[in-house]
Amino acid sequence: MIPNWRVKSYMEHFGQLKGAEIIDFHMVSDSHDKHNAWPTFTMRKGDDIFSFVLSQDEEGNGGGFAFIEKGVQ
Repeated sequence: MIPNWRVKSYMEHFGQLKGAEIIDFHMVSDSHDKHNAWPTFTMRKGDDIFSFVLSQDEEGNGGGFAFIEKGVQ
């Protein structure tokens, strides 16, 4: 089971995305590995525009994958 401190860390980090709007999506080539690309969402929250990039892990060792699940409330 994931420890509470870790859950809190994820909630603080990813909670920043609440209320943000996805305004674009693109794949960004990896400058260190031409065979890899990063799934990248351009997002807007208020006046701020930022990128949300999916990685394999916290170290950023390569592009990752996110599940899109239906019926989540």
